[in-house]
Amino acid sequence: MRFKLHSKRPKFDKQAYDEQLSKAIEHAKYDYEKARKSETAMFESDIAPRMIKAETARAKQKYFFLLRAARQRGMRGHWSTAFVHPE
Repeated sequence: MRFKLHSKRPKFDKQAYDEQLSKAIEHAKYDYEKARKSETAMFESDIAPRMIKAETARAKQKYFFLLRAARQRGMRGHWSTAFVHPE
């Protein structure tokens, strides 16, 4: 007697995944640009400079991680052309 060990898995929708990745890149770019632009203004406040730098670095790493993922998938886009909120 044999048992079925696998069930049908839904098909992977590449186009939907690429679209989600593209939107994530747009949001990450916006967050990174916003962090860079506000970094100078925040240095004048009472917030610790290390924390400000860390948040900007985190946003940058997230953005570049998503760009690498898109490059590995062979996606094309214009994510570095403008500072526009992706909404």
